[in-house]
Amino acid sequence: MKNCAKIILLLLLAATLGFAGEKYRTFSQYDLAERKAKPGKAIGSNVCFRFYNTTGVTVNDLHGKLNAGIISVEDNGGFPVFDITKRGREFNASGMSVLPGDSVTICLTLGRKGPGAQVNFWWWTSDGSPVGDQNPELSPIEEVRILTQPNGGNVLAYLYRRVIRRPAGLLVGMPTDTPDVGWFRYMNAQRKAFVHSGDPRCLDYLVRGSSGRVLAITRQVRNPHVKKHNNHLVGELHALKLAIVANDSGVSEPLDSMATLFGDLLYNDTQNGGDICNGKTIREIARFADSALTYCSHFAADVYADLDACISRINAAFGGEYTAVSFNPFVLAGTVDLDAVDFLHDNPSAAPAQRPVGGYSIVEEMPAEYGLQANYPNPFNPTTTIEFSLAHPSEVTLTVYNMLGEEVASLLSGEILDDGFQSADFEATSLPSGVYMYVMTALPLEGPAAPYRSSRKMILLK
Repeated sequence: MKNCAKIILLLLLAATLGFAGEKYRTFSQYDLAERKAKPGKAIGSNVCFRFYNTTGVTVNDLHGKLNAGIISVEDNGGFPVFDITKRGREFNASGMSVLPGDSVTICLTLGRKGPGAQVNFWWWTSDGSPVGDQNPELSPIEEVRILTQPNGGNVLAYLYRRVIRRPAGLLVGMPTDTPDVGWFRYMNAQRKAFVHSGDPRCLDYLVRGSSGRVLAITRQVRNPHVKKHNNHLVGELHALKLAIVANDSGVSEPLDSMATLFGDLLYNDTQNGGDICNGKTIREIARFADSALTYCSHFAADVYADLDACISRINAAFGGEYTAVSFNPFVLAGTVDLDAVDFLHDNPSAAPAQRPVGGYSIVEEMPAEYGLQANYPNPFNPTTTIEFSLAHPSEVTLTVYNMLGEEVASLLSGEILDDGFQSADFEATSLPSGVYMYVMTALPLEGPAAPYRSSRKMILLK
């Protein structure tokens, strides 16, 4: 009852102060598992041309030829008929009278990727007969390049590369000294961490190898593949935490310092008084889920299903198309107004937002060639990170051998990875001190490049 009274008071205060109209952004597991797009790449332009009737007589047809192909007509200027001919580079607009001295504005989407769109020449006709002279080049009154937008895969890569720091990473579950319990630590952008579809439950076991052998989770697990622990609650909590990180760091809207941070929004479903998340902020819900995932024996089975339903509902609340407000620094637009989500509310009692100033571009500088970098740290105990670059999307195998040439670990086995900078973690808890070699083979999925193979040495020192 105290929680409900507090929520009602806060909602009344929020209405009084007028904290409304803010759009937020969440991510789905399916979005985060997408292959990265190439955001910021010009794919066309939106242009508007204004045509004046200087003939001195009334005309009813307009003809023009452009220096780029027409993809679509955004505004036909009022002409009932608008035909596109000559492979998209010419148009015939007809069926509307244009008085002397009047003008029409036509807006088009063109396939031209760079600036400089123009109408090469144009003329008026009346009932099919040319009127006046053919007009020379006409420049647009407005020209805006169309850029490819980021997707969920880009957001996942950006947050792990630019915002989430090592060695902390992003935690799912609760780190603890309590024996025989575990948690996950995600260190880099791995699409293989999604999509989870298994029943929501605690962090109970991992499935090892094709044999299906089960191993209890009794400690930290780094970057687990969804195939090793398929748990819908884990995937939804991971996605929720990424949305919290994105808004905290100024990567997603709202950016207004007076707006409640996404993680501080209050959950209260007045239509379901028994909702397990009622009375909590989104951060508190995430912490509750962390505790339930790690401490299996402390929670009933239905708690996991209830938490999964609640968190999935939050993740679905602010979905939609990905649109960059800015590519550099990268800022992702909000999608849904908070007022439209009846179970989430402003939180005037939350601390004011303190977002960092500035950021990085979402447009990645793609590597021009393949490369295998030195692991770090080196020497290491017991975990190290191996980074590599891919010039094209590739099928990658990364294997660790001892100095006798015996395979001791398979980190990647024919895994399909995007082009760009990638990494994999190697944990050698069960191996003795010594020198080991890691070998990477990358088979390009596109382009004429031959298979790439490289190897390096590393030292395990216990």
